[in-house]
Amino acid sequence: MSRKNQPTLRTGRPLEASAAVTPTERLQAARRLLDLTREMLALGRTGDWALFAEREEERQWLSRDLFATPVPRAAAPLVADCIRRVLDLDQELTALAEAQRDNAARAVREAQRGRRAADLYRRFSR
Repeated sequence: MSRKNQPTLRTGRPLEASAAVTPTERLQAARRLLDLTREMLALGRTGDWALFAEREEERQWLSRDLFATPVPRAAAPLVADCIRRVLDLDQELTALAEAQRDNAARAVREAQRGRRAADLYRRFSR
């Protein structure tokens, strides 16, 4: 995701670009972060790793922007609740991503073994 496509407030301006972010806008951003995390969990469970990666990039931008300035006091309790829930979901996201990484590494090793076997066959079958 390019910087121009980063998440924005409902007003259309990037969260970080606003010095006067309202508590409502900050809460909306925190809820969007939670929604993205839930979506990523569903994507990981179904194996859509390309879309998962896109959502993770969006989530990273949103996280940076959400905390680029202090959270307004009025939004702090609800933002904190959203973040706790994101962190809880992140545990399962991490487990899914690690399992996928391990599966991909295993597939690469098997492909390399198969390629070596084919090379040996070609070399000695002449």
